[in-house]
Amino acid sequence: MQTPPTDHPTAQLLHELPDGSAHVDWLLGQDSAGVEPLITYRLGGRIDDLEPGATIDAEHIGDHRPAYLTYEGPISGDRGTVRRLARGRIVARRRVSVSPAVDELEIVWGSASGEQKGARRQRIRLEQRDGPLWTVRILE
Repeated sequence: MQTPPTDHPTAQLLHELPDGSAHVDWLLGQDSAGVEPLITYRLGGRIDDLEPGATIDAEHIGDHRPAYLTYEGPISGDRGTVRRLARGRIVARRRVSVSPAVDELEIVWGSASGEQKGARRQRIRLEQRDGPLWTVRILE
């Protein structure tokens, strides 16, 4: 089956909390302009550094505002700060299964500023385990 092309923004933010803990928020655009709410997963670390075969747990959290694709700094309500780790484009996305939900994405990662010099391409499989809990698997 041919994977339909897409061109949606994606980013990873380091979210540092006031208590000193931190996690990565992975933001996935639902449209090419990045104006729709961003599907967001909380991760224990970066996914763009993972090698094929690696997995990482993810928690689907509430959608984020599109401003977070470019915003860095303090978060209102004393919820900490965010700093962009990587930006990229989702160039292909395919729903493999509905129940449980399984999606395959192809992402071209650039630098935190979005520069494509030294860009890295990844194929990622998102597998829903239970409710908001997912597994991110790096295919290549």
